[in-house]
Parts: sequence; structure tokens; C-alpha cells
Amino acid sequence: MAGQLADLVEAACRRGASYADARWVERERESVTVKGGLVEGVERGGDRGIGLRVIHGGAWGFAATDRAGESDLARLVEDAFARADASASTRRAPVRLAPQAPQRGTYRTQVRRDPFAVPIAERIDLLRAADAALCGPNARTRRAGVFAFRTRKRLVTSEGTDVEQEIVETATTLSVLAVKAGAKPAQRYDMRNARQAGWEFVEAEDLPHRAAEYRDDAEAILDAPLVEARSTTVVLDQPFLALLVHESCGHPTESDRILEHEVAFAGTSFMWPEDRGRLRYGSEHVSITADATVPGGLGTFGWDDDGVPATRTPLIERGVFVGYLTSRETAAELGLAASGACARAEGWQHFPIVRMVNVSLEPGTRRFEDLVREIDDGLLLCSPASYSLDDKRQNFHFSAQVARVIRNGEVQGHVRGVAFQSLTTDFWGRCDSVADDWQLHGFLSCAKGEPLQLMHVAHGAPHARFRDLPLEVVP
Repeated sequence: MAGQLADLVEAACRRGASYADARWVERERESVTVKGGLVEGVERGGDRGIGLRVIHGGAWGFAATDRAGESDLARLVEDAFARADASASTRRAPVRLAPQAPQRGTYRTQVRRDPFAVPIAERIDLLRAADAALCGPNARTRRAGVFAFRTRKRLVTSEGTDVEQEIVETATTLSVLAVKAGAKPAQRYDMRNARQAGWEFVEAEDLPHRAAEYRDDAEAILDAPLVEARSTTVVLDQPFLALLVHESCGHPTESDRILEHEVAFAGTSFMWPEDRGRLRYGSEHVSITADATVPGGLGTFGWDDDGVPATRTPLIERGVFVGYLTSRETAAELGLAASGACARAEGWQHFPIVRMVNVSLEPGTRRFEDLVREIDDGLLLCSPASYSLDDKRQNFHFSAQVARVIRNGEVQGHVRGVAFQSLTTDFWGRCDSVADDWQLHGFLSCAKGEPLQLMHVAHGAPHARFRDLPLEVVP
């Protein structure tokens, strides 16, 4: 495709574009799911096509096609310019891009075993073993699944960039619903277990072992007493904090929200440009970074869809808000010297917009056991259940799938119905200790944009402790 992409860019420049890029993307995906011991589905799909962006008359124009004939590509150029001209009639200021040196190279996921080459029978056998481990005396619905994704893409720009990438991802899912007369049903599930890696990630996960843990949790919750509504010390586990980082820091630091590109669909933010370096986001124990170089992250790559090399950007440093997720366009509009490499598109048919990469709570230096040992009376909350947030990501409400009592420095039995509501800065301000047991979690469907794009992102987090967190009861 390199020749066709270069021809498209050249044609756009001859037509008068001040900037142009052509991006070819080919995607394939497979999934195998087992429900109640029976194969629920074996699915395979894919697509491929070309997206062309131009800046003409100070405005973006974008068009895409899944056809590669000469007339189709000529029409692609005309469509992109027609849309740029239409956009130019409504823009208040011309598009500017932060500077970026031309890039050349190749990025590929390091894979020890290609997940697409694993026999379907082997995948089904693993899922049936996990399903058997989910079986309990009160288990009514059980489901297990494995997923594989491969994305190949090439980007050519009018500034001399020509980069090629191949990204392979795998994911697993487990869920069990336990039902018992006279008790509220209990559900234990994991929908955020994905990694940029081959089948070796699935093997390392040991699905049957994790399924047994989920079964035991669901059975225990059925008979657990309701939690008491009060303020107490809480330790949150890695999956819980991964989602909290995603919602309360990742989204409000997206620079297109600040510039009000996303107001109609996703909302804005409470973290404004004048607050950088001044806003107290959390306690001194809270540092959060956006890092597209983390091994295995779903937000890891060689270059973003602007052709900017993967980089690491501090968002929160020791509790203080310091940075944004940016593209070349939004970085220039905010007066920043360079892009944070966060321009990403779901596929060939989508315009790149500002998206999260691997946004993570940095680890501390203490052991998880030390955090627990210092608690006389508190709770350990594992994995989020329901959650909601306002359109600025300033006020939120979360409930927990699993809540364990901490008494005299030891984790003991279960309670149920735990939820909490807080303001973002108040919540992170209560953090008084962060453990060193950092884990990476992958999210396969971060929704954003009009038309909607579902992006793969990742978030790392260790256990962390929060003092005097007011709890609510969800009967």
C-alpha cells in the first residue's frame, strides 16, 4: 500500500493541501465464548481500508474508502477536499499543528505464540475448564471467553513520515451469577483483562484458577451481611483503581474536552489550562502518567495516528495537575511545544481524535500487606460494579463487586451493598498510601466521539488506601 498512500498524499498536495496524510488499516478479530459449559459462539471478522486527511483553507477534510481502484482513490481526494471546504466555512481559526520531525520505521508487538494460530479446540478446552471451575452450588449463569485482535497499519504524510505497525492483542473474560432463595443475586465478573501480547498472556492468566476465585466470591456474597453506612478506611484493588483513573483522570485531561470539541457528546472537564501547576488534584501520594511505551499496554504503539512517536506525559505529579493528553492540533491550540502522541482512530474509516493511551497511577514503595496491617477497622474493595459520573468527571458514584472486612490488620469475611460517592479531588485527596504491586489492565471499549469510536486503552494501578471515605449502602 505504500505506493498508493504516497500517491494520495502527493495528489492532495498538488490539489492545494497545506498538509495531508493517508492511513491504511487492516483489522482482524476472533472470539470464542462458552456459556454453561456449551460453546456459545465462534466468531471471526475483519475490515480494511484507507483514510485520507487534508488541511485546506485552514480546515480539516477527511474521507475514507474500502476500495483501492484508481477511480475510487481519485474520488477519495475529491471527497476530502469537499469536506475541508465545508468545514472552512464554519471555522473561527485555521488549524495549526505542533511541529513534528519526519518519522520512519516499523513497530510490531512481540508475540511468542500467535493467538490466531491456536487451534479452536484448544481454546474451547481451556474455556470449558474455566467454566467447570465457575460451578458452585448456587451458580446459575456462567460464561468464559477469549479474544484475539490484530491491527496492521501504515501512515504516510506530506511532511515525510512513513511508518508501519502491527499490533496483536489478546483478552479474556469470566463471569458467574449466583442465585439463592431469600438473597439478592451476586455477580462476579471481569471485562477488563486484555494485553498487547500473544496467547502466552492467556496461558499466564490461569483462567480455571481465577474462575474458582470468582465462584467463591459469588457464593460468599450471597450470605454476606449488608455493610454499615459510615466513613471508614478503604483499600481499593488494582482493577477498581484502573477504572477510577480512566474516568476521573484520563477523561478530564483529554485536551479536546478543554477546547470544547467534545461538549455535545462526552462533556467537558474541571481541569482548565489556568489550573496546570496549581490545581491540587489529590494527596502527595498520587502521581498519574500517560505512557504509550509501557510493555503490553493496549495504549502502546510506535507512533500515534498523527505520526508522533510514543512518549510519556505526566498528568498528576505528587497530587498536582500538570499535563494533558494531546494531539498535534490540540497541543498547538493550547500553546504546547509538542504533541503528547494521543491522536488515535478506531479504524481506517475514523478521523483520529484525542484518546487515552496507558494512563496509570504510579506505584508506591510499600507492600499491600503493610497498608492492611495498619487498619484496625476498614474494608478492601475489589473490582467495580455499577458506576456513574457527571459530564465534567468531577462528581462520581461507584459500587463494588466484592467487599472484604479488614479488622485488626487482617482481611476477613465479606459484606455486600458497598458504594461511595465523591468529588474527584476530595477522593484522591484522601489517599494516604500507595502499594508497590502495580498491575496493568486493558479496556476494549472506551467510547468517545461523533460518530462513535470504541478505542482500546489500558490503565495500571497498585492497591491504594483512602482514609475516612463515606460509604453508602446499596440494598
